[in-house]
Amino acid sequence: MKTLKTISNITGILLFGFIFLFNSGKLSAQNKLQTSPGGYHGENDFSISWKRYYTYPEWTDMMKDIQKKYPHLATIESIGKSRMGREQYLMTITAQSAGKHNTKPAMWVDGAIHGNEVNGVTSSLYLIWYLLTRYDYDSYVHELVNNTTFYILPGLNVDAIASYVEFPNTPNNPREPYRPEDNDGDGLYDEDQTEDVDGDGELSTMYMEDPKGDYKLSTDKRRFIRISDPLEDGKRFRMIGSEGFDNDGDGLINEDDIGGPDPNRNFPYGWNLQAGNPYPMSELCTRNVFEFQLAHPNIFVGFHYHNTGRLIMYQAPPDIRKNLTPQQSREQEEQVQERLKEMRKTNKYAQLVSRRVAPEYQHDMDVQLDIVTTGARILKNYRPVLSGLSGQAPASTYYMLGAYSYLIELWGMPTFDADEDGDGSVSDVEYLKWIDLELTGEGWIVPHKVKHPDLGDIWIGGSPKKHMRRTPPARYVEMEAEKNSKFVLYCASQFPKAEIEEVTVMPATHDLLWIEIRVKNDRVYPTYSDRSIKLGRAVKDQVIIESSKNVSQIELIEEYNLFEPTNQGTKFKPLTGKTTEFRLKGKETVVFRGLIKLDGSKGWIEVKVKSKNGGTDSKKVNISVGP
Repeated sequence: MKTLKTISNITGILLFGFIFLFNSGKLSAQNKLQTSPGGYHGENDFSISWKRYYTYPEWTDMMKDIQKKYPHLATIESIGKSRMGREQYLMTITAQSAGKHNTKPAMWVDGAIHGNEVNGVTSSLYLIWYLLTRYDYDSYVHELVNNTTFYILPGLNVDAIASYVEFPNTPNNPREPYRPEDNDGDGLYDEDQTEDVDGDGELSTMYMEDPKGDYKLSTDKRRFIRISDPLEDGKRFRMIGSEGFDNDGDGLINEDDIGGPDPNRNFPYGWNLQAGNPYPMSELCTRNVFEFQLAHPNIFVGFHYHNTGRLIMYQAPPDIRKNLTPQQSREQEEQVQERLKEMRKTNKYAQLVSRRVAPEYQHDMDVQLDIVTTGARILKNYRPVLSGLSGQAPASTYYMLGAYSYLIELWGMPTFDADEDGDGSVSDVEYLKWIDLELTGEGWIVPHKVKHPDLGDIWIGGSPKKHMRRTPPARYVEMEAEKNSKFVLYCASQFPKAEIEEVTVMPATHDLLWIEIRVKNDRVYPTYSDRSIKLGRAVKDQVIIESSKNVSQIELIEEYNLFEPTNQGTKFKPLTGKTTEFRLKGKETVVFRGLIKLDGSKGWIEVKVKSKNGGTDSKKVNISVGP
């Protein structure tokens, strides 16, 4: 009786990128590798101060300059212009010697879709700087930049961003693209905006002395506080509103400020007229982004930087609990909370939600919970929550492109540091104490008297300065940017990786032999999302069998289930021909079995796995028949 010997595993080529590099001989050497946490990691190779906010000309010049220093890793392009003619510059980062950017799974990152959320610009710029300066020093970054593409758009809403940084503004404005609007119906557009009355570079609140007013100065003269006793003696004030003038002579102030639709309600999925007017993709800045994303189907995950609140907002599949009664919903929520309580005994960052999704979406749900659990660990004081649907960019990223998406609400009130009484909120007194201790008094506008051309003598102040609530004081910018960059890199490190773990050939009968192939993905993300299957955008993974001429494959029908009797009925996926299509989920091993026929005493087979987002791998096995 003949027996089969598996001679050796000849080759194991792990990634498509490395196949390319082997053939081209152009791999960039990492000749500055740093392994000490106390060592230099390229921070001064391109020096930038991260303790300030940059104007549009400054940060776009910064992008151009850093690209010139690292042309082998970075390219820069404009994806289009804004309504006011500013370029939307995008940086593409990947090791060009390891393959073209559009052949690798990609991470999309954008910042400041709302113009007043400019720390999103800084966080995006920091990610660019971190990837490029650390490439030669950090093996983790080196591998990611070799195998992944990063499309980074630091400023999405460039017109409002430029205004917010360069001019006095409130923490909440300007927010929208500059689409002119006539808010007061007088036939003029945006003619009565908030303005810096006292010329201090900040916008605050105006008050007027009034014997019947509802406000008074606090004891320390730093705040206007409401009067609780109507009979109380002393100077009283009436609130007028935000700083500004009556520019159109209608007796009103600031009633026709800079307008436009909310750009994060202007994307197609879930769009509604109320916030995203006048129609989906009406704004150049949003349309340019979506058209770029449509043209780049290799985008696998999207990050969108907003503020404020320290939230990791993740896009999850639809909830199907529509027919549950309120009592059933409460009971399910109680069960989830009990389970979560148990999970947090071993991992305090564990995440679980009561959302029930359709079976075909369950893996996407599990993947997102896994990712944001680690995200909570990396970002420390950020809280994962489900994201919205109404015309928002992350919703379109997932539901229309099939890419996983995250909306990061950066920064937030200093609750953890300033909340001295532990009630979960920060009072004005606690906030001022935090400003005095942490910022040595910087950051607060003290009430002061001003001559107003329309109103006469008024008072202005009693509020935080611009970079205090929604955007952090400059000294905290780098801290937020660094840990958020680490979260982006972690997500990229969990992009799928298809590997052939083992190829085994075993005798079946006479000249027939069993071939068993184990293909694994040890990363969190699958090779494509559940949603991409629904959209018809998924590209299936493939196992491909090649062999010497004297080896032929016995084709099995796809419906035929193979079981291993000695392994308690383990199910195998049959090889249905020279190419078998399948899907490799996150943290999954798929085992294939097939039959081959060997004519003669020696031969070989080569197994290849090919995945759009998981790369390629191959193993070649020599086989022989002998005593």
